[in-house]
Amino acid sequence: MGYRVAYDTGGKKRRQRSRRAPVLTAAAFLVFLLLVNGLWPRGRQALRDMVFPGDRTVTAAAWDELTRQLRAGEPVGSAFEAFCREIIDHAGLSSP
Repeated sequence: MGYRVAYDTGGKKRRQRSRRAPVLTAAAFLVFLLLVNGLWPRGRQALRDMVFPGDRTVTAAAWDELTRQLRAGEPVGSAFEAFCREIIDHAGLSSP
C-alpha cells in the first residue's frame, strides 16, 4: 500500500518568477552606467578600464578581429576566446 504526503501551503500559491526581472535588471544597469558616466569622472575611467583593459589600440584591434570572425561565421565561444587571449597576451598576463 502506497502513501503520499501533502503539505498545506496555507492557501498561498507559490509565486512564479517574473519575466520582467531580466528587463528591469538591464534597465537598472543602464541607468547606473549613465549616472556614472555623467556624474563621476573617476568611476567613468574605472569602468572604461574594466571594459577596455590594457592598451586601447590592442583592444580595439582585438575587437575588430572579434567582429570579423563573428561575421565570418566563427562560433561565438572560439571568437571570444581569441579576443580574450589577444588582450591578455599584450597585457603581459599570460602564463609562461
